[in-house]
Amino acid sequence: MKLEHAPCPVVSLTETIGGGFFGYFDKSPWPPDGSDRLLLHRAPFEHRMPLAGEPIEIGLLEQGHYRALGTSTAWNFQQGAMLQWLPGAADTIIYNDMEGADSIALRLDTRTGDTATLARPIAALSPTGRDALSLNFGRINALKPEYGYAGALDNTEHSACPDRDGLWRIDMQTGGGELLLSTSAVARYAPETTMSDAIHYLNHPLYSPDGRRFCFLHRWIDPAGTQRTRLLVAGRDGSELRVLISGMASHMGWRNGHELLAWAGERRLLAPAQRSLLRRLPVGRMLGSLYRRLGKPASLKAAMLGDGYILFDTRDGHRTSVGTGALSMDGHCSFRGDGDWFITDTYPDRHGKAALIVASFAQDRAYRVHEFQFPTGLDGEIRCDLHPRWHPTQPLICVDYMADGKRHMGQVDVAAIMAA
Repeated sequence: MKLEHAPCPVVSLTETIGGGFFGYFDKSPWPPDGSDRLLLHRAPFEHRMPLAGEPIEIGLLEQGHYRALGTSTAWNFQQGAMLQWLPGAADTIIYNDMEGADSIALRLDTRTGDTATLARPIAALSPTGRDALSLNFGRINALKPEYGYAGALDNTEHSACPDRDGLWRIDMQTGGGELLLSTSAVARYAPETTMSDAIHYLNHPLYSPDGRRFCFLHRWIDPAGTQRTRLLVAGRDGSELRVLISGMASHMGWRNGHELLAWAGERRLLAPAQRSLLRRLPVGRMLGSLYRRLGKPASLKAAMLGDGYILFDTRDGHRTSVGTGALSMDGHCSFRGDGDWFITDTYPDRHGKAALIVASFAQDRAYRVHEFQFPTGLDGEIRCDLHPRWHPTQPLICVDYMADGKRHMGQVDVAAIMAA
């Protein structure tokens, strides 16, 4: 794949209201019908993690006019409160909140203000909106705070690998839930030697576009603090479990009902250390520290560890490398409905520059369409990632970025590239 520089116009969507951000890359702030309505979060601060009980504002920007819809105390800077439009309901949104120490979800009609409460928080919505997947955000907060909720109850804190918690399915009509895959069941499936004395958790579930499958990450942290990851896929009922790759996997996006693009790698370079006395050393933390000291050379890191974009056929596990020579950094990928065009981004380099990239399978080309400047000190749990998301009906992309010390949302018009 060839990489070209093709600057595209960018406009701010939140400059007139003093800022705001959307959150993760696996959902869109625009409604499915593509109308001029934009969901966003407005945080009361920018440079620290939220404490238990500190609220964030949930709002709607409609034809340039902002309206506050409510608040949530279940949020973080990476994913916000999982705010999103509910498929099949033109004016209804859903987001996570807290009742005491319990994580819940709220369904809100933006026209009438009517609300309904679901007993479990949302981690992923099915394309029809009839089902959802849920996680224990209290456990995630203890192990990976940038994706958890401060103050959320974790009833598994004394279990390294819970057998009564994991990935839950929620019936969005009744609010009822069932445990689809326990964390221990996932760990027992094709187990690895490094899992035996580790702490395990599940994260980042994502339904396929047809709703028949979902993928998710299984992560475990050894006593030295080194984290390893497997990318798995299952049928919507939790059956047909399959490991797609083990070693490292971070971000993924479905191309269609069976193909999944992910930044991943087997990390074979680290395998000898995992089987020797070096396993007792915090290898992951040591490498992370070295990476930052060297100025975050992402391309060198990927080349040394063998990470890259891989297109998985989830039916049989077949792998195809994608973007060789053009896409050499981890990013947040997602597809337009045609399965040809996809977007991704890069993390800020040592100079604070992060790129938005648009790519086409048919053209075998990737386009670097804009470079955003981020404060070099904004890192770790409070970082601001671009998290690009497609507009549902137009060749537009929404990103989160920083300006004047605040998070903002921007719109990038890529019509010229897609028409070429």
